[in-house]
Amino acid sequence: MSFSKATQDLLAQLNESYPGSVILRMSGKESGTILPDQVDTQMLGTRLMIEVTDQTAPDFVATREMLKMLLMLNGYPQVYYQLATEDGALDEQRVIMINYLSQAALHAIIYREQATHKQLTPEIISAYAAGVKATLTPEANDPEQKEAALRLLTLIDAGIFMYAAGDNSDLVSEYYQVNYPKAWQATQLILEQLVLDQIKTPATVGQAVQTLFKAFDAQMLDWNLPELGASEFATLTPSLTPQQLKAPVFETFGIRHVNYKMRSDDDDEAAVFVGELKSSGQNSFVLKAPGTNTAEFFKSIYALPAQDLFTKLQQPFTFDE
Repeated sequence: MSFSKATQDLLAQLNESYPGSVILRMSGKESGTILPDQVDTQMLGTRLMIEVTDQTAPDFVATREMLKMLLMLNGYPQVYYQLATEDGALDEQRVIMINYLSQAALHAIIYREQATHKQLTPEIISAYAAGVKATLTPEANDPEQKEAALRLLTLIDAGIFMYAAGDNSDLVSEYYQVNYPKAWQATQLILEQLVLDQIKTPATVGQAVQTLFKAFDAQMLDWNLPELGASEFATLTPSLTPQQLKAPVFETFGIRHVNYKMRSDDDDEAAVFVGELKSSGQNSFVLKAPGTNTAEFFKSIYALPAQDLFTKLQQPFTFDE
């Protein structure tokens, strides 16, 4: 089996933007399911290899990964991690969940693009649904709701996929409703907040990610489960207007002390601060306060034009026209 011409054309398009070269490879057998872990990426010198590890839907999986890379290369928001707790294993679990949740916002664009190119066929829809079925325990078989968070994470992406697939997905939606009624109902409420058709630009993707972070935690609280806390723990590339970039930091951001340490720093005693968007409370940058003259330090930070601060911190931002 080989990749289709349309997939190879997209690879050529990606190579026009990528600083280096990207190669595609296929391995593995055909499982009949589509799962999130069916693609690996690794650097081979200056080359990036994208390896699809299951032959069920290689073109779908490869184009989803390449479209995500193209969006990143074109300035769409990214989530990255600068904070840590004392529990490294819990932090990594949190990172996996946040990545899955934030990528769902990008998938609103990606699945729509794949549908436009006739990739969301009945066979792909069936394989995607089989992947969901293989991942999740039906709610009736999980009376203690140990997989409630996993079901919601999985079904949010599934709901975005189903929306892009359109009428072809009705039978699959019925299966989700029957087997995961609480999670599927919660998913529908969250997707209504996203307004999927309006997710198109870097700014709207950023807004969608923030909506997902807040809506997910609201649902966890409603189910009496621990919050993910992604709005504080994960740094999201902010989308800023030209006016916000020129304005002093204090007009757009508030800076608040948080009970974390820096992820890449062994100095556990240093005080860590998060710069939050005033409009949403989303972590947009992270600072470590100096040991002396702290008040003067923050006074100077607040007075900086926002663009100068992000340049100084070497932290990315995107433009909101």
